[in-house]
Amino acid sequence: MTKKPLHVLFDAMYHNKQNFEDFAAGQISHRLSSKTVTNESGKTRLICIPDKVLRKYHSFLNLFVFNRLPINEEVVFSYRKGTNVAAAVRKHSAGKHFYQADISNFFGSITSDIVRRSILRGEEQLPVADMHRYLDRIVDLVTVEGRLPQGFSTSPVISNTAMFPFDKELVTYCLKRQLVYTRYSDDITISSQEKEPLLDLDRVIADILCDCAYPEMKLNENKTKISSKGRKVKILGMVILPNGQVSLDSKIKNRIETLLYLYVNNQPGLSDITKSDLGDSFEKLSGLLNYANTVDGNYLDKLRRKYGVTVVDVLIHQPKKTGAKKAN
Repeated sequence: MTKKPLHVLFDAMYHNKQNFEDFAAGQISHRLSSKTVTNESGKTRLICIPDKVLRKYHSFLNLFVFNRLPINEEVVFSYRKGTNVAAAVRKHSAGKHFYQADISNFFGSITSDIVRRSILRGEEQLPVADMHRYLDRIVDLVTVEGRLPQGFSTSPVISNTAMFPFDKELVTYCLKRQLVYTRYSDDITISSQEKEPLLDLDRVIADILCDCAYPEMKLNENKTKISSKGRKVKILGMVILPNGQVSLDSKIKNRIETLLYLYVNNQPGLSDITKSDLGDSFEKLSGLLNYANTVDGNYLDKLRRKYGVTVVDVLIHQPKKTGAKKAN
């Protein structure tokens, strides 16, 4: 690989349509806004919104820096092309006992120092010849008040590579004990044939986070649990059945079948229940069906038999609205 100066790569990507001097030294704060969003459970979070120019800078950095940094592809299933959450759950389908935990304030616990170390750790894999000259500036472009923000396109990719030392250490620990480990963003899942090796994992994970220099990362004690086959095992919104098959949670199945019934028999009612116009309602149902297809193709075949092949397949291939169409 022939390394080139950062400004050469930047100009090759944007052909002078973006200003490298602004990228390298311009003020950042005026290119940001923020909003507070509330999820279905009533929890709020702050989303940082980059303007059009800063989004282009982030696209450049993802292409030439962050997408090239090392991650543990055997265990990390979040924010990656070619894999998904269902693949993470399937890794545990042969397990009998399951440990689940998540990291509190995940993005906010990834500091500028962690981002800097992540870049330096993978520097040899980058096509940038003068990374040290622009290292601090790159960190400033992708963090807000010294932390990884929600809302930047760079944050998910950075979070994967930022956890590389942690993933490596936890994989080593698990392999020695015949445990299966996966991570989907902040969600940690470890499965085993025996329950006992899972009982001490809170302490083990806390020690690894400390040893790998993630000083602010803590497990969410309210979401840490151990479950076993023989009852409903729910992981990342899916269930592992006693026979090892991965399927959708019953709540999602009920939602899909309610919406499908209304789509076929009472489309005004579909709009009422989704609180959306028909176009958005069709798009929501399409998204659920595509999700079902990813998780459990057998269930989708069942829906085809019940509601008709044409109905299901037309919805699966429902075109998404563009921003312009939505504006109209």
